[in-house]
This record gives sequence, C-alpha cells and structure tokens, in this order.
Amino acid sequence: MTFASIFRAFSAPNSPFRQISGAFVILGLLASCSSFQLNPPPVPPGPADRAQVIDDRQIVALVATRSAADALQTKAEARGFVTREVVPLERLGLRMLSFDIPQPLDGAGAITLLESLEPGATAGVNHAYRLTQIEEQAGNRFDYASRMIGWTAGACRAHGPIGMLDTGIDEYALQPSGAKVTERSFVRGGDVPEQHGTDVAMLLVDPDRLRNVTLYSAAVVGQTSAGREEAGVDAILEALDWMASNGVRVVNVSLAGPYNKILDRGIDRAAALGLTIVASVGNDGASASPRYPAAFDNVIGVTAVDASEAIYRNAVRGDHVDLAAPGVDVLVTAQDGQRFVTGTSVAAPFVTSRIAADPSLQSGGTLATIRNTLRGQAKDLGPAGFDGTYGAGLVQAPTACR
Repeated sequence: MTFASIFRAFSAPNSPFRQISGAFVILGLLASCSSFQLNPPPVPPGPADRAQVIDDRQIVALVATRSAADALQTKAEARGFVTREVVPLERLGLRMLSFDIPQPLDGAGAITLLESLEPGATAGVNHAYRLTQIEEQAGNRFDYASRMIGWTAGACRAHGPIGMLDTGIDEYALQPSGAKVTERSFVRGGDVPEQHGTDVAMLLVDPDRLRNVTLYSAAVVGQTSAGREEAGVDAILEALDWMASNGVRVVNVSLAGPYNKILDRGIDRAAALGLTIVASVGNDGASASPRYPAAFDNVIGVTAVDASEAIYRNAVRGDHVDLAAPGVDVLVTAQDGQRFVTGTSVAAPFVTSRIAADPSLQSGGTLATIRNTLRGQAKDLGPAGFDGTYGAGLVQAPTACR
C-alpha cells in the first residue's frame, strides 16, 4: 500500500481508520520487523501539554532489536548524548533507551537527531501522566453501583488475572477480598500515598462482584523532584511489559496526560499481544482535549455517571469515550470503615471487572470483539445512539452472573 493510498483510506469519511474518536492510531506496526508508521496529532499540542514532562533534559527512544539499541546508543553517545539506561521490554519486543539531551539541543531537536541516527527508532520526551484524582467523602448513601449495572445476583469468577497501573496499594486493606495480589514498583522518584491505588484495587477485587481474583498491581506513580505525583512513559511501558510477561489480558489504568508517540508505539505492541487496556477518560472537564491513554483507538475509554445516570461534572468528553460506568459517590468498604469515592478512576474498574468476568472476552476476545460486545450490550444514555458524553452508554453486568 502506498502512502497516498493509506492517506486516502484514513481520510475517507466512513473509513474504519477514522473510528478513533480523537486518538491518533498507528497505521502499521509489524511485529516481525521495525517497520511502523505513527500519525502525529492533527492539532499540535499546546503549551500546557508541552510542559507536562518528567524531565525536560531527558529523551526516550524505542527500537525493535538489541542490535538496533546497541547501534543507537553508540551513535547517540558519539553526538554527545549521555545514556541513562537501556531497558529490554522483552515481551513487548522493544528496547527502551533513555538519554540526557546534550546542549544546545532541546527536546524537539533531540527527537529529530535520534530518529535520524537509527532506522526504525521512535524518540520522544518523557511526558508526565497524572492520576485521575478521586474525590472522597464520608456518608451513608445508598450503595447503588452494582445494582445499577445489573450485578445483583452474586459474584462472578474472574477468568484470568487483572492488571492495574496506579499508585502502590495497601495489601492489608485488600485481604478481606480474598484476592491474590502481586505488586511491583516501577516508580522513578519518591513514594506517594497509596490511597488512590488502594481505592481502585478494592473496586477491582470487590468480592460482591468478582471472586478468585489474581491482581497484578504495578506502582508507576512517584513524586518528582518538583514535588509532583506523576508517572513517566518509561514506567508505564515497563509495567505493561511486566503485565504481558505474566499472562495478564486486561489492565486497568487511571492515568491521563498528553499524546506521546513512545506511549503510542508501546501500547500498540501491548494490544498486538492481546492486552486489553481500560482507562479512565480523565477529570479535566467537558472542554478539555482528549487525554491519553484513554483516547487511543486501541484503549477502552470509560467515563463516570451518578446514580441518576447523569454524567460526572468533571468528566472529559469526546468521541473516544466508549462506555459509562458508576463513578459518583460509589461505596468503598475498607477495614477502617466505609466511604464514598468519585471520579472517572472509580468508573473504569467496573468495565475492567466486566471483561474479567466473561470468559469469552477475558480469555481470547480481540479488542474489536470486546469493544463491540460491551457497546452492543450497553444501556443507551443521553441522545439516542453513540455520543461523546456517554459513549455507547452504561456498561451492563455479564448476563451469566445476573
């Protein structure tokens, strides 16, 4: 296929390539070689996105083979780059290199130079991805979430391990669930509070919805030298490689940030290996630009609604929203009592659990099959049909467990 024919296919109004809801899809990434093509965002990132980096003197590159990594490292160091680390992402079939950018180059100049040094290299700044924060409050409101989506007849068995990328977790708080938990840290920087990750984990392993759960928890959010709680692309990709190495098929992500082509290439490889990534769309408000990874075409983006099926006031809108789930004043029961939590981070675990509870989806369904199944069974909300606020509508519990 020529570039011109690819462009025409992408540009056609009804082209499947355009069913990406604001994401910027990879047109081709061949697992057997280093040939690939990334589509840059149609709208260049604004100053806010350009500023969202872990370290403005760091550059990250991906290549497909060890020989390419060795060659790039040698050539880069000859041009003044200083190698920070080389990380083999064995399961993803990639090698990740991190360098200090030599003066007087900036990030854009470093990207151009590195990609010119080695065919097939993808270089990018290490963008920062932040938690889609959870609002918490005490109270005794009605526990509506499971009933709202039809999950009322007891727990379903989890048909495979579940992964999550978040903060660390308090494993002691999860003990009453009976879940088997394996945790690993990929954090760069200082430790951060574990409350966010613990809340998300408790929703994922809630024994009223799922039993026999094996949870792989990847801590990726750390505190930077500037005091911000962020996850870099490097930590996210290492965590996904770990998930793939442990046979995880569905991964819950509660992070949001700008488009990044390193993340683009890494998530494309993860999806090609059969990982289904479910991500919260973000809490930046209705006028915010799409946030990633939820806005990627090969990620299922989840928004939040309240008990009356109204959209969460801070949820990001856009055609990349796939589904809605309970996410406003949802009850979380911990050993220190009960509280209610709110945010798109709260909604995503309901969709992740829905996939894990269905053997046809968890054990071998393609992303297209999973997305079509969930969308087809969703309860339509808002305007008739698919829309940029609720997506296909409210996720529904698996039929077999009702």
